[in-house]
Amino acid sequence: MRVTWACVACLATAVVLSACGGGSGSTTTEPPGVGETLYESSNKVAFTKEHPGSAKYGSPPLEFEADPGGDVAYTAHEVTAKEGNVTIEFTNPQSVPHNIAIEAATGGRVVTQTVEEGFAATTITLRADEDYVFYCTVPGHRKAGMEGIVNVIKR
Repeated sequence: MRVTWACVACLATAVVLSACGGGSGSTTTEPPGVGETLYESSNKVAFTKEHPGSAKYGSPPLEFEADPGGDVAYTAHEVTAKEGNVTIEFTNPQSVPHNIAIEAATGGRVVTQTVEEGFAATTITLRADEDYVFYCTVPGHRKAGMEGIVNVIKR
């Protein structure tokens, strides 16, 4: 097996980031599993195959932002992405904790880390034949209006 210095540098960065929490900005204490792919459907294997969570060859990132004015809202209520692997980038300029979950109509979802005045990201594979919504999982935030639709178009 051939190891390059780039591989060593990536591994070292991953170890440092995991040891210190990995993100910029402050974070809140998370229940287990937040910031990781979560599966609410009973068919975890199928969802994992359809949504491998790697944006290596995918679309440009989908960028989301919590309202800079302090409202319990996102700056967009509808976004469009090309099908395939997509990085979800979330910026929260507020001191109020927020995150973003992307959920398929079939029940699987991914959730970013919850951040206060910070940034979080995750990846998902989006399919044009699936319906998706996005929302904040912090209690009461979705009900207050932090939700929207993800439109997915064929490449």
